This record gives sequence, C-alpha cells and structure tokens, in this order.
Amino acid sequence: MDFKRTPFLFIIFFIILTPQTLSSDEKFEACAPKSCGKGPNISYPFRVAHSHSPFCGLPTFDITCRHEYPVIKISGEDYIIREISYQAHSFLVANAAVYDVKCPTPLHNFTLHRTPFTYTPDHIGFFFFYNCTSLPPKFSYPIHCSNTTKLHSFAAFHDGFMEHMNFSVDSCQSSVEVPIDIPNQDDDFSGLLRKSYSDVLKMGFTLNWSAQNCSNCETSGGRCGFESNEFVCFCPDGPHLQTCKQGNFLGNKSCSCSNLSSVFLFLLVNNLS
Repeated sequence: MDFKRTPFLFIIFFIILTPQTLSSDEKFEACAPKSCGKGPNISYPFRVAHSHSPFCGLPTFDITCRHEYPVIKISGEDYIIREISYQAHSFLVANAAVYDVKCPTPLHNFTLHRTPFTYTPDHIGFFFFYNCTSLPPKFSYPIHCSNTTKLHSFAAFHDGFMEHMNFSVDSCQSSVEVPIDIPNQDDDFSGLLRKSYSDVLKMGFTLNWSAQNCSNCETSGGRCGFESNEFVCFCPDGPHLQTCKQGNFLGNKSCSCSNLSSVFLFLLVNNLS
C-alpha cells in the first residue's frame, strides 16, 4: 500500500462530500424568518429582497423594506404589511402613500387581477369622487387638497349611499374605489365619521393568499421554499419533499453518500493496486 497517496484520497473524498453538506445547511439558514425592523417576521411564501435567497419564497410575494416596514407591491402601488397570519394565510395591508404624503389621493381602482390574493368577507368599498361640480353630501370626507372654488373632491362609503343622499355622481369627473376592512359592519358609522379619510385608509384591509401550506414542514423543524419550481422543505440535514421526517431527500440532492462511497472505494482500490 502506498501510504503517501492515502491522504490525497481523503482530501478528494472530503472535497466531494463537503460542498453538498454545506449547501443543504446554507439553504436552511438562508430561509430563516427575516424582519425589516418593524412589523411582522417575513417567511415563506413571502421573501425579503436582498435578505432572503430567491428559493425561499414566490416572486409574487416579494417584499422590500422601507423605513423599517415590510412593503409589497399590489395593483401597481406599494402597501405596508401591518400583520401576517401564516396559519390563516392572510395579511393586513395599508396603502404606503397614506404614510408618505400629507394628502393621499388614490387615482385608480384597486384590483387583484393576476395576483394570488383574494378579499376577505370583511372588506367594503371606500369611494373617492374627484372634481365634482356639486357640493359634497353630508357624512362624507372632504379632500381639501383637491378642492377648488368650483370643483369639489371627497370620499364616502358605498356608492349606494350617494343615491340615498340624492347626490348625482355624474357631476364628478372621475371616481375610484379602494377596499377597507370594517370589523363590525353592524355598528353605525358615527365613529368612522369622526376620522379623516386618511385615518380610514390607514385601517387597511385583509387579503388571503393561495400557496402550498407550509405548516407541516415548519412543524417538523424545516423551512419552506422552492427548487426547480417544486415545493421543498429545507431541513438541517438537507431538502425533503414535504417534511423533515420523510426518509428521502428531494431528488437525492442532499447527499448521495452511497455513490460517494463507491467513488472513494474505486479510488482506494486503484491506489492500492
């Protein structure tokens, strides 16, 4: 036996084995929950840009951090995520413009078209009417920064309310609808009417999301993500199909130990001959 070559063989074996082991550990660590500083912790299906690796979440759930708050883009605008319920697959958002400018004025209807999100039953419509020739009706929210001596802008709940107040929306140049959550719709609106329209917008609204459930993976000690467009449960010992308790790694990508052993034995036999 040539003992001079033996250390070389162990080096080869170590080089082959180590990257794959480190790769598994790194993906598990890369998908750890992140925080922007304020607001909820962020994890699958969300992912924080420049903090999470791309495989830790879905592209439509990308989040950026602004002023230490998590922000997601929906319907072409930025929304601050105030709360996340991973168990209920829901999150509470409010338009970021409400916090950025003194007089926010939504300019287009909010839509969930081509998103994985849906409304909850608690939401109702909050309407903005711009440049109306008629004076705003009672129980509406004036938008002073958009008013002139001849044209008036305001916000109000429900378009049907306008007809009840004998106000013709035809006198307005444009209107926009945005969703708002009202926790107790059976209560009267007296408390809401004491707020400004900006405060009403800050109440936000809740959306549900559609994505593969991560609870089984997390309960088993893993962290959810994606590889090759397939759901993966990243675990300390490598990626699994659904949970860390499953016996086989996803596609045997974690550690092909039997194959590596065969390679090592082949090299050893040839070294000894």
